[in-house]
Amino acid sequence: MSTEELEYGDVALVIATFKQDQPVLNLLEDAFDADNKHPFARIVIVDSLGSGEVEQAIEDRGWERVTYHNADHNLGSAGNLAMRLELAAQDPEVDWAYALNHDGELQWDALLALVSKGRDALSKGARIGAVYPLRYTTHLQKYNLTGRTALPIPYVGTKTKPAGDSFRVYWASSNGALYATAPVREGLGPWPDLWMGWEDLGYGWQLDAHGWRQEVVCDAVFEDNYEYTAKGSGAAKVQITDKPTWYAYYQLRNLMLIAKRNERGPLTWSVIAGRVALEFGLSMTLRPDKARRIPFLLNGIADGLSEQSGKWLYP
Repeated sequence: MSTEELEYGDVALVIATFKQDQPVLNLLEDAFDADNKHPFARIVIVDSLGSGEVEQAIEDRGWERVTYHNADHNLGSAGNLAMRLELAAQDPEVDWAYALNHDGELQWDALLALVSKGRDALSKGARIGAVYPLRYTTHLQKYNLTGRTALPIPYVGTKTKPAGDSFRVYWASSNGALYATAPVREGLGPWPDLWMGWEDLGYGWQLDAHGWRQEVVCDAVFEDNYEYTAKGSGAAKVQITDKPTWYAYYQLRNLMLIAKRNERGPLTWSVIAGRVALEFGLSMTLRPDKARRIPFLLNGIADGLSEQSGKWLYP
């Protein structure tokens, strides 16, 4: 797809990274053409404790309209997303922030479909807070429909691509999402003190509570290599998320924190209770490192209920 088709003067490409220089440089090289020009209003890179290699490459290559922010501490995924949206919203010409993780890729056709949907919604006066790609979880070979309910249920997928051009959701993953900057300018943003985990659900709930609609665009298919691993065998074989042991703490703590901050009702809390029970069951049967994992879960519950936030002991 040529640059002429992608004149995104109202879109900022916002990239998250943590000590991953080469993948970020690969994304930048994909964004720039042979004449060292890119189609975005601005490219924003937010790093934590970066080596300086990306910043040096930007200077050496003469890449223009690129902002590199290197935090002097680990922002975590939540702090990084909050910072990227804040930096994008500071540019009055930017209406949209296209969010990618360092391991994402510029899927140009999907981006074009997202931008077209967002602009069309704005032209009709809609309060559109985010448009998301239709995520195809490659490991499961399913389309992700989890966000169609506001409840924090486990993964819901389908082998069949949904009909229609779009459907409403209440949240979705930030990787590959196109966020409107208007809500950020109104003071809405992801909570950086979550540090890591559920920041996209928390922000989706905020957008919905303040009247900002969110849509998944069916033509914007995004191949998602989210971490899953198979456990068990035969009919008892299940697919579970494959995350480090320390992540268990944030998974439960942050789910409780965002439910409290968004003032979710009894139905949401009953689903959370079910997820807590499920996580303990998986941790005691299928997940590794049980001796460390169970205390992490218990600490997460205690800190979530007492509204403790920020980076914990690990990693």
